[in-house]
Amino acid sequence: MCHIDSMSMLEIDDMIRELGYSTPHDIYWQKSGGVLKVSPLKSDSDVLSMLAALPRQKYVHVYLEEIVEPLTNSNVGTKTIRTDENATNDEVCDHDSADNRSNGSTDNSSSEDADYVACSDHDSDSPLEDSENNLADSGDEVCDVHVGVGRDIPGFSAAVRVENEDVCSETDSEGADSLHSASDSETDGKGRKYPEFNSETDLKNPQFKKGMMFSHQSVLKAAVKQYAVLNRYNVRLKTNDSRRLQVVCKDGCPWMIWASRLNPKIVKESSWQIKTYIGQHTCIRDTVNANCTSTWLAKTYMEKWRVDPTYSSGSLQKDVENDHILHVPLTKCCRAKKLALKKLHGDDEEQYTRIYDYLGELRGTNPGTTTICRLDNRVFERMYVCLQACKDGFKAGCRRIICVNGCFLKGHYQGYLLAAIGIDGNDCIYPLAYVVVESENTSSWSWFFQILEEDLEINNSHHYTFMSDKQKGLIQSISELFPNAERRGCVRHLYSNFKNKKGFTGKALKDALWKAARATYMKEFTDAMHEMKAISEDAFDWMQDKDPRLWSKSHFETHSKFDLLLNNLCESFNKMILEARDKPILTLMEMVRCKIMNKFAKKVEDAQKIVGTLCPKIQKKVDKFIVQSVRCWPRNAGGNRYEVPAGHDDQHIVDLGAHSCSCRKWDLTGIPCIHATTTILMRGERPEAYVNNCYKKETQLQIYSHMVKPLRGPKQWAHHVTNEPILPPIIRRPVGRP
Repeated sequence: MCHIDSMSMLEIDDMIRELGYSTPHDIYWQKSGGVLKVSPLKSDSDVLSMLAALPRQKYVHVYLEEIVEPLTNSNVGTKTIRTDENATNDEVCDHDSADNRSNGSTDNSSSEDADYVACSDHDSDSPLEDSENNLADSGDEVCDVHVGVGRDIPGFSAAVRVENEDVCSETDSEGADSLHSASDSETDGKGRKYPEFNSETDLKNPQFKKGMMFSHQSVLKAAVKQYAVLNRYNVRLKTNDSRRLQVVCKDGCPWMIWASRLNPKIVKESSWQIKTYIGQHTCIRDTVNANCTSTWLAKTYMEKWRVDPTYSSGSLQKDVENDHILHVPLTKCCRAKKLALKKLHGDDEEQYTRIYDYLGELRGTNPGTTTICRLDNRVFERMYVCLQACKDGFKAGCRRIICVNGCFLKGHYQGYLLAAIGIDGNDCIYPLAYVVVESENTSSWSWFFQILEEDLEINNSHHYTFMSDKQKGLIQSISELFPNAERRGCVRHLYSNFKNKKGFTGKALKDALWKAARATYMKEFTDAMHEMKAISEDAFDWMQDKDPRLWSKSHFETHSKFDLLLNNLCESFNKMILEARDKPILTLMEMVRCKIMNKFAKKVEDAQKIVGTLCPKIQKKVDKFIVQSVRCWPRNAGGNRYEVPAGHDDQHIVDLGAHSCSCRKWDLTGIPCIHATTTILMRGERPEAYVNNCYKKETQLQIYSHMVKPLRGPKQWAHHVTNEPILPPIIRRPVGRP
């Protein structure tokens, strides 16, 4: 037996070989009953014509005619296979016998099929029931093949009867389906070698041949789709089911592929083979191709987004036109971009289910790391991460200045990323902790600071300085949790409100405000404020309500050795993670961790290359002060105290022993000002010796001696089966048009 869907000239040839006929021959077939009329059987189209007669004729006869020489008893040995007529009728084709009896037919055909004479090319008899084409179980769309000899047909040496056990009503069924993906191939299982399709190499430019083997139906579909797009032919699937596949081109074009599954009864066997292939096209190539789907575009141009995640849909549309001379709608390009980025960065919803796995891997590879995930009935709310290397480095040598800020996330579920940033010995950012929260408010900031206080072991906040913008709830949270800490604000945001909200515009007012902010001692600050009052009393009155301890150097405390007026540290961190802000939750967290890991590794290399005792940025400042110090002339007042005139009505007191100057610049930063520098040089010493230890090379090496450990990929993360999967947060969309 063989399946009607897989019947082709290849199967007919196999049956003939199994009967012992190996010499060249012509094949003919005849309908059962009626006038003797045979038709040639030379191609797969003839096979289809023969099979089309099965539902009406129940069975057909197939005959062989040798080409080289007639078959005689002198040159051919005889072999006889005895078949039980009753067993054949009862076990193989019961309803055929019943139909014959009802129609008054005789048993001549059964007696004629009892014996046959075959070629003696084989050493042993091989009954048809043992053939590979004989399957134990009969099912839908199955044809039984019986062979007999002795029929009185002149010139024919053997006859093959093909019976249809069940009328194959699905022979002419058609279906429409779309084309999909790819794989590899093997042989047909009968010892014959056919060309095999390799999806890794051949899929780039598919070339089809009759008999070509495919490892799976999806590989064949992917090859057809690739062929259609590359050659700009609108081919389609006319028949597409689990056993057969027919691909055709436009109406009137002869191009066609007919393929079927090799062994449909074997579940584990998924190989497919092209049985018929007509490779000639008579149609015209199109510039619009239905096979050029968003899935195909995403897979083909995946590397574009891997290299540049900002690769736009418009650029994709132009590249497709240039590469394949095809026009694709912009909306399809947008869908392709979405699919590609989802494949590269992961699924937004699925990543929430692996948060436990990620945090477990992070704690396992970086012992001591703090990871906390807060849920609301399994729904994600917040996730906090503070790497152990960040904790140790901050305690080893960073100044006690903490800048905090938040930025909104642009992913599907949105949210906010809050971060705490320190500063290293070279005045560069030093990330401390980061957290994803549902919104920026007093509750989320307080939750963040409570955990951060424990991680950094802030038992007494008196020597700590917090710098921030005026985010919602931020000032209140700092005041409640760190009441003794110094608080500073960003002058840029202050001036933005000064200009835009209150309407105090003009360069004169701007200069007066910044002069007051940069003033390092009280008299200088007072003079700047009086200048502002002379320009605009309303502006002066508005600034009087602002606490100068938040925005003027003249009121800053000196223990932090930090005099920046802008919250640039957090802005630099936000820029560093900019490309991660639109990614799914775990991709976001992992990109931030990788940025920190790479930064720490590079900082170690840079610190080891430092020549001298100071970090590079600090050394540049010292060199600048040395150049500027020529305009000052110090006078010794005894011991380590000096008075240093620096121009008209400008004179300051320098105390080298206390590392202090009355201008307060040395006190605020820990770096000798120009007044102190000229005094140090007059004494024959170098200013580098008077720089605070927080700027030294040794301190920088201590800070970055604690490295962030690498992580394994998601496939190797341990799965936490004891915890229920986390659900994504509820999307809160604002009212109105997005």
